[in-house]
Amino acid sequence: MHEIHATTAMFPGTGVRDALAQICAGASEPLLGTISAAHVQLCPQNMGTLTERSCEELRAEYQNSQLRLHANARVLAKHHILDASTFNDESRPYYAALADRSRRLGARAYSLHAGRRSNCTLAQMIDNVARIQDIFGEITVAVEGLYPNSAVPQLMDSWAEYETVQRAAVPMAVDVSHLKIVDSHESGQDRARIVDLLSSQNTIEVHLSDNDARTDRHNVLVNAPWWWAYRQSINPAAVVFTEGNQLRSKKVA
Repeated sequence: MHEIHATTAMFPGTGVRDALAQICAGASEPLLGTISAAHVQLCPQNMGTLTERSCEELRAEYQNSQLRLHANARVLAKHHILDASTFNDESRPYYAALADRSRRLGARAYSLHAGRRSNCTLAQMIDNVARIQDIFGEITVAVEGLYPNSAVPQLMDSWAEYETVQRAAVPMAVDVSHLKIVDSHESGQDRARIVDLLSSQNTIEVHLSDNDARTDRHNVLVNAPWWWAYRQSINPAAVVFTEGNQLRSKKVA
């Protein structure tokens, strides 16, 4: 099994530095055991702006951790809610800022969500990822698939669309908790596709957490969900992160 790495999403609502401090002090989950800080993903669930200077300071302070950004990380004074479905000339400066902060962190990758179906087609989203990749240069940009949402239809919300993106050779962040929701909606009919997704050389990140198979809850993993049996299929080159909410689990305990 891959080593499981931390995200600041484990401590939502706290500052990035506070979350990093708690991660490095030691965190664990019942099913996963000790969580590694060798890689840490900085997420939008945390407060504070990641400025040019703060990213350079974080890189210097956490030399034993490979830091990278995720999704709508807060890199400008105004918080932006953007994704791979909303890339255009107006949003380009935000992605330029994300790329700048990623370089200052020494990041090797950045991942973002596929986005809403109302904004563009799947083919357009795939093209948008390529255009964002041009901005990031040597830093790999990966798209994270989503799940069925009747209120706000999302791209990459079915096994078939995950497969389409995989065949297009787009780098991917595969969130298995999202696949748990997809699987529930499709009655487990295409579950075997998870092996191809997880083992693909294009899968550079895997995100772990648990939910009720209906909504994305970011629960810590206590019992083994159905996808647990496929964990050995994960691409050896991929980095595996947990997004399990440590603060909620402590309240429950």
